[in-house]
Amino acid sequence: MTTSSPYLRPLVLGALWFAVVAVKMVSRHPGHWSTYPPRNFVVLVIAWIITALVVGAVAARWERLRSLWIVALGTVAGSLAVLGCLLLVVAQVRRPAPRTFESTDAMMENLASMAAHWVKKDRGIDLDYSVDSIRVIEEELARVSKEIDHANPQRGTLGLASGYGAYIGEVFRRRSGGSWAADHPIGGQQSFPLTTKSNGTIFPVGWCWKRLTVGEEDNVYHKAMLFWQPGNLLTNAAPDGSLTIQIQTGAEPVGGANGSQPVRPEGKGTSTVGDPRR
Repeated sequence: MTTSSPYLRPLVLGALWFAVVAVKMVSRHPGHWSTYPPRNFVVLVIAWIITALVVGAVAARWERLRSLWIVALGTVAGSLAVLGCLLLVVAQVRRPAPRTFESTDAMMENLASMAAHWVKKDRGIDLDYSVDSIRVIEEELARVSKEIDHANPQRGTLGLASGYGAYIGEVFRRRSGGSWAADHPIGGQQSFPLTTKSNGTIFPVGWCWKRLTVGEEDNVYHKAMLFWQPGNLLTNAAPDGSLTIQIQTGAEPVGGANGSQPVRPEGKGTSTVGDPRR
């Protein structure tokens, strides 16, 4: 391909344009850049090549369309069209089939296991479901919180809260027993309360959502320690439906929160669960 080739300019301009798109996409990812789905980069590369070939073919056919500005505009417009088509195809091919769980307990156990896998992948730490392991969850939430737009949380933020909240809840459930539910008369729909046999009702998913979208004052390890002692029968939602002091509770209904809701049990336990971080 010579420097006069009509395909060279679309390839170079396309590389610059798609690099900008890639940086923007990664910046909206709530986790570390290394956890960004690699398939999205593959889609970008394919879109770049297709766009360059199409724009180059048009420029080869009509020489007057080879100017820098026309090629640049064609690259941007063509990339949007190609990306739109590719994303539709990928969404259809990779659409997860609804997964059915026997109970909400089973669903939350699965989410907790996924959260442990995230920590293992990101930090090389094996979580053991001890109360001290909640410190690691707090550290992860603190790190990710710095990358989240608190005014407008990125898609997938609620998925992170659900996974890490499920892990915290499972720490309590393995120690004291208990059961998960999808809804709560005070916490609201999709608030995922955990009722333990010794500590009343807690809302660890709400704790994690607050930690991600508010900050240090909603430290989940501190909240877990408040409810860890057997016999503490406090609930962390006020009787009138409002929230009690956050250092004591941290409960917040998360069903209507801005973000991607990865867990929506229907009936006995149907939900669509892929990687809730995405």
